This record gives sequence, structure tokens and C-alpha cells, in this order.
Amino acid sequence: MNIKHLTLASLLLSSSIIASDTINDSIKNGTITGDVTLYAEKADKKGNNPDEGFTSGSIGLGYETADFNGFKASIGFRGNHDFSEVEDGDYGETDKSILHTANISYANDMANLTIGRQEVDLEWMGDFHEAAILGITAIADTNITLGYTKRIAVADADAALESFDKINDDNGAYVLDVKYEGIKNLLLNPYYYKAQDVANWYGLKADYDINTFGATGHIAASKEDIAGKDDGQIMQLEARTNLVGLGLNIGYIKTDKDIGVESMAIVGDNINPFEDSEKVYVADAKTTYIGLSYELAGVELASIYGQTKYGQDKEKELNIAADYSITDNLSTGLLFVDVDAQDSDDDYNKITATLAYSF
Repeated sequence: MNIKHLTLASLLLSSSIIASDTINDSIKNGTITGDVTLYAEKADKKGNNPDEGFTSGSIGLGYETADFNGFKASIGFRGNHDFSEVEDGDYGETDKSILHTANISYANDMANLTIGRQEVDLEWMGDFHEAAILGITAIADTNITLGYTKRIAVADADAALESFDKINDDNGAYVLDVKYEGIKNLLLNPYYYKAQDVANWYGLKADYDINTFGATGHIAASKEDIAGKDDGQIMQLEARTNLVGLGLNIGYIKTDKDIGVESMAIVGDNINPFEDSEKVYVADAKTTYIGLSYELAGVELASIYGQTKYGQDKEKELNIAADYSITDNLSTGLLFVDVDAQDSDDDYNKITATLAYSF
């Protein structure tokens, strides 16, 4: 072997060893996160409906490698188990565990890309998705998200797991989401979604916030692809303030009078402010709500009360929550829910309790 080839071989070997060592360091220096959660729920049903409730435990674990030339790999799972039920079936049918995160990501100063199972939090796309999500940050004051999702799952510590299920008969859905912050105190968020042969939906959300006051205006509409199906629409207005630690928000939500939001919520949603209400998105729904929040002696207190009128019917809901961090890792929470339905036999109240250790 001549000196030229020997030098080239040496360089290739040394670079391979360096890359190997760097990858090993990336794996060794990764971050592990997790939680152990105990949860209990009891619902007092009115009329002749039997009471419901369950007690469950959940373990979540996640791991992310350290950065390697912009690349990272992440994996995470959750395992849930129900210990008891008031009535058989209260906890629901569920898988005992789910691999909710398994992806590879790459990021630089211009963009970031994540491919695989990942958590998504967009206006009409939430929970865990098998997806490819590209974020573009090259434009000043602008964050552009382009994505495609094929399957969706729910992996909460306080409910039955919902394993990955096809979206739109395996055709999936696409998203274009833009957030612009080039105007002082204002965030503009236009977006567009497409589910082939089902619907296109689009909207604009604007958030304005100064020191003690904020406001949100949001409108979205769908163009349904199925012949004879009405298009959906929803509008939300909210004002909020914070004075001497007391938070107050007041809002109004209105849906299309014939069909409600229709197909817009098939991959997730973020508008409904209540814990349980199922009427906010139905046809001809008009929802008014008021919320309060305050921190007292380390306890975070929050409540929301609202009424939804849908057609000639109405439903009221009250949520009261208290959360307290016992230590940096150990926290507890209580939640009270009261639902006053159109039919008094459907009224109920519910109490939930959570104890979680996270690391």
C-alpha cells in the first residue's frame, strides 16, 4: 500500500473511531425522565344511573440522547394499571402499556425535523402521533410548522390508554401552522389542515398580551369533501387579566348552527375549556365561561364555570382544581367537576385525586 492510500485509510479509521466515541458519548450523556402516578376518580351519578369510578397507577419513562451533530433520538413509554373499579368496565378497555415516543430528530439554526412517534401540541392536532414534523425558524419572528400524521394515540396517566389508531383510513392528515410575533405584544397564528377525501380546515388565531391584560380572537372553518355534508365553523373570543396574583378570564365560543365543528377535531383540539363537556363542539352551540386562578400558600387554585346552549337545550359545568408541590419532585392535585345536563337524570359530580412523583 502506498503512502497516499495508507494516509487515507488512517484518516478514515480515525474519523470512524472519533464518530463512534462521539455517538457513545451522546448515548451515555442522554437524559432520563419519568413519573410514578397514583390516580383515583369517583363520579356520583343522578337519576337511576349507577355511580362510576376507579383507582389506577401509571409509570412513565422517557430517554433522549445528547446532541450529536444536531441529531437526537428519543424513546418513551407509559404503563397503566387499574387497581379497582366501582362498576366493571368503569376504567375502560385498554392496553396495559404503550410506546408513545420513538423518534429521531435533527435541528440547526434554520430548522428542526422530527420523524416517528412524538407528542404534538398544535391548535387542531394534539396527543401522540406517528408523524413527520418540520419546523422552520429561518425567518425572523416566524415559526413555520409543516407536518404529516398517520396515526394518533392517547397516553395519559389519569385515564385508560388509547393505542395508535389510523387517521382517515390510513391516509393521514397534513398541517401547515404559522406563528408570527413581529408585532409587539401580538401573536398571529394562521393555519391550514387537510385530510384527503374528508375535509380541509383553516383558521386564524390572534393573541394580544400586555402586562396585566390579554385577549384572544380565534375563528376556524372546514370545507367538507363528502357530498351533501355541511361545512363546519367555530369562533372564540376571550379576555383575561391578572391583578395582584388573581387571574380572571372570560370567554365566548360559538359553532356553526347546522353542523358544529364537523371534521375539524379528528386529530385533536385545544379550544374546549372544560374538563368534561361534550357539547361545546356540537351544532348551534353557544358557550360562555368565566375562570379564576390564584396561588395561596403554595397551593395553585383554579376554577371555571360555564354554560353551553345548543339548539333549545343547555348544559352547565363547574370545575374547581387545587394543585400543590410537596417537594420539587412530588406533587398532588384535587379536581371537582359538576355537570348540570339538559336531562336532570344525566347530572353528575366527580372528584379526582392525583399523587405524582416525577424525575
